[in-house]
Amino acid sequence: MKPSRGTVIPASVRAEVYARDQGCVGPRVGMPGECQGAIELDHVRASHGMGMKSQTTRDNLVSLCSGGATAYGHHRLKTEHGRTWRPLLLQYIERRDS
Repeated sequence: MKPSRGTVIPASVRAEVYARDQGCVGPRVGMPGECQGAIELDHVRASHGMGMKSQTTRDNLVSLCSGGATAYGHHRLKTEHGRTWRPLLLQYIERRDS
């Protein structure tokens, strides 16, 4: 995986997403495997072009597990297979935020 570009998520947005999700949402949208590792916030929608960042807003962030040092986490699964998981994660956000 590429290293993070260092997006800063405001503390208030971070707290709202953690409170909404209450842990990794991967299993709730059907992602395979057990949750392992730390919980990380991940942008669901892709950026709109090379060098541009995605919106850092509640409606574009979810909590996903990192997988730890040896496991394959839900964050990586979404990153590598975004076309499969992005629509389901967006549906999850819509349901939870409405």
